[in-house]
Amino acid sequence: MNIREYLIEIISVVIGAAIIAANVLFFPSVIPEDIFAIIQPIMNLIGALIAIVPPVLIIYERYKENKDMEANFTVFISDFTEAIDSGMTLPMALKYCGNRDYGILTKHIKNITSQVDWGVPFREALRLFSKNVKSLPIKRAITTIIETYKVGGKISDTLKAVGESLLEINKIKAERSVSVQSQILTSYLIFFVFIFILVILQSFLIPALTPKGDVTGITSLSGTSTPEMFPPEIFINFILVQGFFAGLATGKMAEGSVIAGMKHSIVLIVIGYSIFSIAANVQFSFI
Repeated sequence: MNIREYLIEIISVVIGAAIIAANVLFFPSVIPEDIFAIIQPIMNLIGALIAIVPPVLIIYERYKENKDMEANFTVFISDFTEAIDSGMTLPMALKYCGNRDYGILTKHIKNITSQVDWGVPFREALRLFSKNVKSLPIKRAITTIIETYKVGGKISDTLKAVGESLLEINKIKAERSVSVQSQILTSYLIFFVFIFILVILQSFLIPALTPKGDVTGITSLSGTSTPEMFPPEIFINFILVQGFFAGLATGKMAEGSVIAGMKHSIVLIVIGYSIFSIAANVQFSFI
């Protein structure tokens, strides 16, 4: 993580936490209660989004960069193998590949080429490259290439095997992503059904349990009235927990990564929180 990304994460968390803290500690004393009941969920949502979205976007951007690097690494292995099979020496093959575009991987290929030109052993340049990337499939492929080069095996055969393995892995991931689309839709539908049930409970069932004219609600054996037993905050906590973990599970199913599920978590939490907050305010206005 570079300094700029680190500062963005810290600033966003501080600003978001400050908004939520002001909404809890300061605004209730200076804003009329009826107006505050409307803007409170909005301010909480804004503060949470400011605190969470920038760090999540940074993490997800790194995840996308790794995915792009993995896809381009397969192309690089194929081009590198063809260059060696055509009779080029290893440095010549690296220069040939260094002049091609491999997206975010290009700068790493150029670094390897420069290091080999300056006399750094090929396997040491690969080891440094493996250390700088965060992709596990690339690290495994580089380890295989280094071991083959170290024991004197035919490098082109190893590169072909590694390339075929990476292609097969990418193919399996693509097939899995297509096959779970219906499951992703099902996960979203289940979450919205969950929100619908909470809205029904908050807006209709719990008010119905309170007799007309009894502003305190039905008193239970423990002495606590029904509305006091089920305040809106409980349902909001349900939404936050359910949306967060449902999103992570959806990302794991779809892309094989919990990090990829963060975007689903944010979408589910924002939509669920907004729907419930609007429904709660509507309920308070006509009950």
